[in-house]
Amino acid sequence: MYLKVIKIITVIIASIVISVIAISFIIPVSKAIENRKISVFANSYYMQVDGLDIHYRIWKNTLLENKNKWVVLLHGMGGSTYSWERNAQVICDSGFNVVAIDIPPFGYSDKDPDYNYSTENRAILIWTLLDRINRNARWNLVGHSMGGGIVQCMVIQKPERVNKVIFVAPALFMELKPKRHFGQYLSAFPPLERIMCIAGEHFYLKPKKIQKILESSFASEVDAVVVDEYYKALNNDGFCLAFLRSFSKAKNESTVNGLDFNIESIAFFGTEDTWVPYESIKPICDKLSSIDTIIVSGAGHSLMETHYQQFNMQSIQFLKN
Repeated sequence: MYLKVIKIITVIIASIVISVIAISFIIPVSKAIENRKISVFANSYYMQVDGLDIHYRIWKNTLLENKNKWVVLLHGMGGSTYSWERNAQVICDSGFNVVAIDIPPFGYSDKDPDYNYSTENRAILIWTLLDRINRNARWNLVGHSMGGGIVQCMVIQKPERVNKVIFVAPALFMELKPKRHFGQYLSAFPPLERIMCIAGEHFYLKPKKIQKILESSFASEVDAVVVDEYYKALNNDGFCLAFLRSFSKAKNESTVNGLDFNIESIAFFGTEDTWVPYESIKPICDKLSSIDTIIVSGAGHSLMETHYQQFNMQSIQFLKN
């Protein structure tokens, strides 16, 4: 009797799983289309790098005597060039040319699901773009969260091209290895990938969900205009699939030792950050003597947006010192 019940339960579960998988392949999922190169902002530009159309913005200081004073801003996961809306112009006015980049597949950059979105590959991609903008500059690099890890990798790749670094709640690493882990292989399993894409497009990629995520990141209420800008930058055909594969298919080509980082830097952390709390990164910061830590009381993960006055003031002082 017991074995018979087990068999019945097994058949029922198997039937449910098969039905869910079958239904998931009936529900439509958007695919990336050819980039329309929309001029979202007055200072929007596009450049094709490694087969991808990259959206970026430039704020130029027309009074600069030294035309090689450049700053690049790299957002975190789910962000875009808009993430620096309260910082870019202020930094520019202080005496720098500023570039903000939509790190693919985020923002208005391409969403190729077959591209290798590893930290190492993204760092190479961004260096290529920056070299085309100004090959002679020693860049000041600013990276938030995911962008912080990319900045760390960029410094290790080309330390001679970097002047100073500013981190904001950075996802720093001890080591990048040329392999994928089990979680990546599991999420790349076609039926599971399909189900997650459907969940992303039909349930999570909605203004109210975006608002809740932003409130968690900001550790405060979020203005409706900000929610709308983040939503517009995320709600693009093919984003969910490209986003999933930016995790599941990403693989570094070589081993990168994060402790090779050695550039004069400051790192901002918020006391209310539950995404990348300082305690989780402190062991790495303690090993990287070139980083000075700044703790911002009451700030969450996206402190350059919520505590922009303090961030701008201390960042500019650091860059100009």
